[in-house]
Amino acid sequence: MILKGNQRAGAADLATHLSNEYDNERIEIAQVRGTVADELHGAFAEIEAVASGTRCKEPLYSLAINPVAPISREQYFVAIDHIEDKLGLSGQPRAVVFHVKSGREHCHVVWSRIDLDTMKAIPLSHDRMRLRTCARELAHAYGLTLPAGLAEDRGDARFERNRDVTFAEKAMAEASGITPEQRRADITTLFRSSDSAESFRAGLERSGYVLAQGERRAYVVVDRAGHVHALARQIDGVRTKDVKSRLADLPAERLPTVEQAKTQQRARQSAVDERLREKARARGAKSAADLKAKQEARRRRTIDGRRQALEVTHRAERLSLSAAHKAEEGHLFNVIAGKVFALFERVPALRSVIAHLRSNPAIDAAERHRQEDEALDRRHERESKAIDRRAAALDKIEARERRGLIRDLVKQTRVDDIQRQAKTEQREREARETAHDITTAKPSHEQRGAADERRARMQERLTQARQKPAGPHRGRPGWE
Repeated sequence: MILKGNQRAGAADLATHLSNEYDNERIEIAQVRGTVADELHGAFAEIEAVASGTRCKEPLYSLAINPVAPISREQYFVAIDHIEDKLGLSGQPRAVVFHVKSGREHCHVVWSRIDLDTMKAIPLSHDRMRLRTCARELAHAYGLTLPAGLAEDRGDARFERNRDVTFAEKAMAEASGITPEQRRADITTLFRSSDSAESFRAGLERSGYVLAQGERRAYVVVDRAGHVHALARQIDGVRTKDVKSRLADLPAERLPTVEQAKTQQRARQSAVDERLREKARARGAKSAADLKAKQEARRRRTIDGRRQALEVTHRAERLSLSAAHKAEEGHLFNVIAGKVFALFERVPALRSVIAHLRSNPAIDAAERHRQEDEALDRRHERESKAIDRRAAALDKIEARERRGLIRDLVKQTRVDDIQRQAKTEQREREARETAHDITTAKPSHEQRGAADERRARMQERLTQARQKPAGPHRGRPGWE
């Protein structure tokens, strides 16, 4: 079982990410606990609003649970409660969301870190070590195999520690279309195949990277999307001092700064990305129409149906309350009480005496009716705002899904262009090699022998022709 957790802010963005159905085959909001709202955007907004009364900048704790084998929902919730207790988040508001992606189910849990009793954030120091312990305990309890790097104890850690992909690296990969593994492999290959610092820099330029001087590190690379990466961390099996030694002939002062490299990459990629986006739009017209139809059918109609049903309910409740008030106003006691209060209102000396009686809803029906009308209006307003909030959240989700579609289309178009360019270069290289072979290839032994034989026969015919005299009687019998 793989557990990845982090403290974070950005409640609306996290809710949109967890509700994105384009990147997932299926989404299920299994639980929303401890908040008034029963959907992610509203629940996380409540948590963020509570955190505004504290100094906490990251009020959420997000956890991803990826079991190596399918487990039941009961096992999921037992594991969530166990992790919650270990992290010290017991009883905190939380949301549990299940995703199915590429045929595999995984779970996301988001807790509020704000303790309402003390209005302070719950400290989560050494949370990664606690998650590692929980992963070992849950794997042992459920009979799951441990992934690499999670041995039963420190003395049995015979697995090679994998380099985890962080959420930031994942976001960078989505923006640039290059996975961290692919980026490291490309830069490692260029570093090992180059024979000088200048050839390595030129190779990075050809591959779409810019070598720049970092603010805290000597050398960094800036990819097509303008993301900055420490050079030493992109080369497998090489230490920082080895990189500095290799690039000693290319000091950092001669390289562009990070901002200059970003500007250079933006200028380089603007035309390319616009061309790719146009091709992606043309290619993905049907996909965009299918996505829009899916969004309209599955969620927009649901929101519109809820809005219409809520409006019908509100009208029915308003009519029912008005009818009840009308019927109550016709009662004899209420008619007499109203006339008495009206009479007393005319006498200034008695007006202050009966003021508290007029404000008592148990005595004055008109005051009770006013309070009931206001309460109904407030409830209707809350329910209408809840529907509007869900519609606004749906706008964000659909915008994220459209960006995901464009991202995938652009990525696929970029891959197709790269493959097409590689095939063209391969054909050109094969043509050059063939032309070179034709012009410089040496004839074989049999070919040389046949050519020598042809030259010998031609030489023999020339010799015979020179020995025979020329004249008008040549070739006639008895001419000699």
